[in-house]
Amino acid sequence: MHDTPTTAEASTRAVSDLSALRLLNQEFIRAVGASDSAWFDKHLSSDFVNSNPDGTLSERAAFLQHVGRPSAVSRLRADDVRIRLFGDSALVHASTHYIKANGEPGSGRYTDVWARIDGAWRCVAADVTRC
Repeated sequence: MHDTPTTAEASTRAVSDLSALRLLNQEFIRAVGASDSAWFDKHLSSDFVNSNPDGTLSERAAFLQHVGRPSAVSRLRADDVRIRLFGDSALVHASTHYIKANGEPGSGRYTDVWARIDGAWRCVAADVTRC
């Protein structure tokens, strides 16, 4: 028996991983809009770090506290989602569009870094920019 996956096995796993990451990305955006810190608590790695739009960094606990507060934006959506697999890690790039508290439209971009940890995809880092 061999430990190296066949090309077909690797292809099947990649399709499965891409599907899982697409769903995780959709849920990530939903959870931001819904201030669902419980979802993030389940899906962030223990050493998660977020790079905020103002250039500061938030460790996991600070990020969970921040995302648990009511969102300052509404109708948040992700577009131009691109997922790149690198074995047991992945990058998710996307643009965002939303409505600011003052009613004006807003936009930005994000990159999330995911890693397979103990068999499950966990977000290990995020970088958020706003235009």
